[in-house]
Parts: sequence; C-alpha cells; structure tokens
Amino acid sequence: MNVFTNKEIAGAYDAYYQTPAGKEIDTIEEKLITNALKKLPKGKMLELGCGTGHWTELFVNMGFDVVATDISDAMLRKAIEKNLATEILKADAAELPFKNESFDVVASVTMMEFVNNKEVVLNEIYRVLKPGGYLLLGCLNGTSQLAKNAANDPVFKNAAFYVPESLEKDLMKFGTSELSSGVHFAPDFKVMDRTTEKDNHEPAFMVALVQKNK
Repeated sequence: MNVFTNKEIAGAYDAYYQTPAGKEIDTIEEKLITNALKKLPKGKMLELGCGTGHWTELFVNMGFDVVATDISDAMLRKAIEKNLATEILKADAAELPFKNESFDVVASVTMMEFVNNKEVVLNEIYRVLKPGGYLLLGCLNGTSQLAKNAANDPVFKNAAFYVPESLEKDLMKFGTSELSSGVHFAPDFKVMDRTTEKDNHEPAFMVALVQKNK
C-alpha cells in the first residue's frame, strides 16, 4: 500500500515544512535542487510523485513547463488547491501515459524510495525522456541517521533507501550522474549543516543529476 494515500499523512506533509525544523531542512534541500536545475535549459518537465505540489511550485517558478503527476488522490487534492500554473494529473510512475521521448527534464523528489519496483520506474523515465534530456532525483540516503531511525517513523519505515553507490549504479543507463548532498543529522536529529561538525555525519538527502545519452 502507498503510505501517501493516507489522508492524515497527506495533510501533515505541508504542515511539516512550516515547523522550524521543516523550514531549516527545506532551505538546504531547495538550495541543492535549485543549484542542479540552474545548469539546465528551460523546457518541458515531467514531475513524478509531485505530492502536495511543494516542489512543483519551485519548478514552475524556475521557468519550467511542468506536468506534475502522482498516484495519491489525497496528495493531488492538496496540490490542486494551490492553483499552480501547471497541469496536474493522476498517473502511476510505473506506467506513464505519455509518448516516448516527450520531456526535456524528468524530476522526482523522494518518490523512488516508495515505489514497488525501481527498475520499472527508471525504464519508464528513460522511455519518456528525450535523448540529451536530464533526470533529476532527490533521494534519501540509507547511510544517514534518518535511515537508521526509519523503523520508528510511520512514513520512512516504508522506504527502500538508496546509498550513493546504488543510486549511481541505477542511473548508469542514462549516463554518468553528478551527486550533491546535504541535511546532516546528528543522532539527536539536530541539523549540523551550518556547523564545523557537519562532515562527521552522513547526509540524509542526495540530489542526482544525469543527462540521458544522446
């Protein structure tokens, strides 16, 4: 079962980003994603796992022509309520309703951890992405404190985390990926990114950018 079909979890998703901790984490993640997207020409973007539209809004504001999709009705209702300047559709990332080579960019933030079959989803992404197009993934790191505590979290206990090596390996069919990372949690879940101790803690969030072979 997709945990994000739960109305309570969908309702709490955006609320978390308004908390002090959520705002701090969001700032770090947004900077990583923004830095990656600044390297790309603007074009038609497919967002997979758009959820409540939290990242959709950033993609639209950065000038991409976005088609946002998700499988969860509960999450999509929240996204539609935001009246974003984008098309929002219900779609399964494992069976996308789009023609081959339809998009210049495919983006997905913290969705891959929750799909039933990563290989099937990546094959679909490869199919709909134009040659020379870009894939951007935001993923949770299986070596981080977040992953170590996942069994105690109602959402993350359902996640199949990547580690940097497995993420790079899965993206090899597209090309050579570029990784960046942040959100370094201490064991007490204090965010250490702005401290000198940052490098003593594994990052919880990874951004992978890869260009599909032409």
